[in-house]
Amino acid sequence: MHNKIIDPHVHFFNLIEGEYTWLQGDTPPPWPHLDQIKAPMTAAELMQHCPFELMALVHIEAGFNNNHPIEELNWLSKHLAQTQYKAIGYAKIDDCPETFQQAIASLLHPSLVGIRDITEAEESSRLLNPNTVANLAYLAELELHFEAQFELENTAISERVANYCAQLPNLRMVINHAGLPQKIDDWKAGVAVLARNQNVYIKYSGFELLPLSTVQQHTCFDFIVQQFGQSRVMFASNFPVCQIKQSYEAVWQSHFALCNNHSLWQKLSYDNALRFYWL
Repeated sequence: MHNKIIDPHVHFFNLIEGEYTWLQGDTPPPWPHLDQIKAPMTAAELMQHCPFELMALVHIEAGFNNNHPIEELNWLSKHLAQTQYKAIGYAKIDDCPETFQQAIASLLHPSLVGIRDITEAEESSRLLNPNTVANLAYLAELELHFEAQFELENTAISERVANYCAQLPNLRMVINHAGLPQKIDDWKAGVAVLARNQNVYIKYSGFELLPLSTVQQHTCFDFIVQQFGQSRVMFASNFPVCQIKQSYEAVWQSHFALCNNHSLWQKLSYDNALRFYWL
């Protein structure tokens, strides 16, 4: 069995030096096990909790300081100094192009491979802003990719984003957290329209945030693989947020159980992330 994995969606927190206003402000998320989620963690400790050989990881921006997001990347370079990793920084995808380009210039770092801007719920309308496609084109020029995080069940948004990806064949995009499925039929329509673009990938993760049964989650997995194929789907943990429902070990055991052959497991747990994130 192939025991090596890459985790392409991990967050490390530094609550002493970072701001993380979403996590430790006046209205923190009402998650179970919040103290455990906020607890300090090193990469070495995370590897000890992994049931497989964690070879590399991708740190996704976590709001260390959204006014100066380079500070998160600078801290990570020390925190993950002994780890093979890449980083996703924060930039506002619908900023005016001049402001966006300045933000990217201030964010450039040896670990940086892409940016994320969460556009869930009503925030998804920002993806319709004409600035968005201009900024995506700029990311493509720099060979940086976009981590998209919105509900694919919003088919109007999914169709627009799919059009961007068709217009910009050099752009690379990955859908976070399986496209946050809830209204499964509408979500399937969004998955199908985005999957037509070979420059779009998707991560199977984040189900601790969603009110889906295990059977529904498995249905989502089967549909994702059917639409995107085995080469554009990646397993991920969303650690430490996954601890809302599961330990790090349990998440990866659950992922492994979804695969009916070792070839599928190797692609989704290692090969695809290795290729997409240039690890």
